[in-house]
Formats: sequence, structure tokens, C-alpha cells
Amino acid sequence: MPVLSPKSAKLQQSPIRKLAPLARNAEARGTEVIYLNIGQPDMPTPPEMIAELHGLALNRLAYAPSEGLPESREAWSAFFAGWGIDFSPDEILVTAGASEAITFALSVVAGGGDEVLVFEPCYTNYLSFAAQADVKMVPITLKVEDGYHFGDIDRLRKCITPRSRAILLCNPSNPTGTVYTESELEAVAEIAVEHDLFVICDEVYREFVFDSGQVRSFTRFADLAQRIIVVDSVSKRFNACGVRIGCLATKNREILDVTLRFCQARLSVATAEQLMVVPMLENGRSYSERLCGEYQRRRDAVFSGLSLIYGLEPHRSEGSFYTMTRLPIDSCEDFAAWLLRDFTHEKSTICLAPGEGFYVTPGLGTDEVRIAFMYDVATLKRAMRILEAAIKAFPER
Repeated sequence: MPVLSPKSAKLQQSPIRKLAPLARNAEARGTEVIYLNIGQPDMPTPPEMIAELHGLALNRLAYAPSEGLPESREAWSAFFAGWGIDFSPDEILVTAGASEAITFALSVVAGGGDEVLVFEPCYTNYLSFAAQADVKMVPITLKVEDGYHFGDIDRLRKCITPRSRAILLCNPSNPTGTVYTESELEAVAEIAVEHDLFVICDEVYREFVFDSGQVRSFTRFADLAQRIIVVDSVSKRFNACGVRIGCLATKNREILDVTLRFCQARLSVATAEQLMVVPMLENGRSYSERLCGEYQRRRDAVFSGLSLIYGLEPHRSEGSFYTMTRLPIDSCEDFAAWLLRDFTHEKSTICLAPGEGFYVTPGLGTDEVRIAFMYDVATLKRAMRILEAAIKAFPER
């Protein structure tokens, strides 16, 4: 039999999705499953976007330009301008979600075996993107006791090697909900200049900062202008994950030119979807900012529920719509499977994302889970009661 490539062996199963078969089996048995594992917003997509899609005056769906439709690039430029971020349309490439943008960015700056620093726990798909790009991810391990903040610049310095090419961070963070402090961002900027690195900024949760906090974009560091690569997406801010429209933005012309070759190789991004998001990109900031208040109420419900569980010291998420927390369980992987296979509480159970898959370092995160705030407050409170009952009942605790 022919053997598969070594690269294919580096792709891990998604900790977010791999329990789906067990969840479907549980539902087939008549058990209600509350899905806390996936960041799929439960609220409707804005009617303006749906109306725009239905009203498109197209008699054929032709290829879009590889760099994106002019209307789409202009809309992204207007969106960034609303945040005081200066990217002209020709400094923006439209991508199939932020996922494609990150894969392209990793390939361009470090593809072929070089290294990118990343804070762990990190968005699990970063690991698969890196494997596709043949990039080695070098982890900076953050701890729940520190609120998943790194604090000390020396922690970054110790991870630099001759093969370091970039730092990748998500701010606000998926999966931890951390919003990095001013001093932390300054530390990343200092290290980038000191060691001649790029900074890949995943800012898809920019609007979702709790407790009247503010997100701090790297684009305001003028001395990083040629080092910054911003990736963004409409998925979460407009409840439109299935649209798969994102972008890569940078002032570095060499990065733009090389990334465009990747864009040309995949031909184009969907035409109708690019057009349907234009109105929200141009005028939708107030919509997504209103969502922040709802997600904060949900954060509060989850945090309060976790705080009532004996043995837990939960992390209070500062942004996005996720939290990571440590459970008094040795293997959250086994626990998550058991929840779906063997446990019910008042005819319901929950689906969790085990924490181990969010770490680059093998063996870390085995006692952690990620929780997404994708239900109303009442349902999330009930989910926390189910979690409490499950922890007490778990035979391998």
C-alpha cells in the first residue's frame, strides 16, 4: 500500500468537532445536547445581509478577481477606518475567512520549516494551518492562574531562535478570552523590532471586549507598519460563519505581492458572498457592538455557574465569547466523551471542547476545557448545573 505524506500525520483532529458523532448518538437516544464546544453564534444573521444577497443583480456568478472584488476591498477599508485603522483597498486581500488568511500569512513569512511564536492555549486550528504551511509553532505557555497573560517580556526572548520569523496572537483571544494589556502588546512590539520578526494579528473578535474595556490593535505601532499582518473576518461579528469571507491586510508590499500568488492559485473567493457583506462592513459596527453586551451577560452566567462548583477556580474571560477553565478531572478528553456517551441530567447533557487540543506542547491542557457562550443566559446557567452534576458523578474523577 502507498503511504501518506509525513505532513498529513501532523494534522490533528479538531477538539472542537471530533466529539460530534457521540453528540449525534446522544440526540438519537433522545438526550438534549447543549453544545458548549463550538463558536457558532446562535443569533440571526443581520437581515440586511440576507436582503443584499436576495437583491443582487447578477445574471451569472463569474470568478471574482483573486485579490477580491473592488467593492469588497473598499468595504473592508471603510470598516477598518471606523476603528481608526488605516488600510487602503489595495492593501487588503479578500480571503475565504480568516482561516485562509492565517494559512497564507504563515506560508509567506515562515513556510518551509521556519518558526512562529504563539501563545498557548491557542486557537486549535492554528496548529493545522501551520502543518499545511510547514511551519514550526513555538509555544509560549500561559497559565489559568495568571488569567492566561504572559506579563514578562523575557518569556518571549527565551523562545527566539535563528529560525524565528513571526509572532502570532489572537486578541481578544480564542480560546481563553484574554485581552492583552498595553504593556504586553508593547513587549511583543519590542521583541518584533529587536529580532526582526513579523507580527500576525488575529483580530476577529475586536468588538467583543467586556467590562468597558478596549481592544488595542497593533496597527497603532508606527514602527511596526512593515511588520504587521492583520487577519479579520465577518463570521463572528455579523453571525455569518457560513459566508466564509475574511481578509488579510498589510502595508508591506512584498507580503501583498507574494500572498496574491497564493490567492491566484486558489482562483477567487465566492462572488455573491463578497457582495452580500458590503453593507454590514460599511455600516455594521453598531450591530456587532450591541452583541458585546449580550456576550458579557453570558460570560457572567458561565463564570457565576463555574464559581459555584466545588474545586473550581474559573478564569473570568475578558473578551471574545469563550473561556478556558481547569476542571478537577485528570482527563477532560475522557470526561467529554463520557458526558455524551453515558451521562444525562434531567434528560440533558453538554458537549465540551477538551483543552489538550488547544496546546502545542504535548501533555498540557488535559485538565482544561474551552466553553463557548453560544446560548441564552438561562440555558447557560442550566448547562453549568449539568456540568456540576456531571463532575460529581464522573467515576474517574
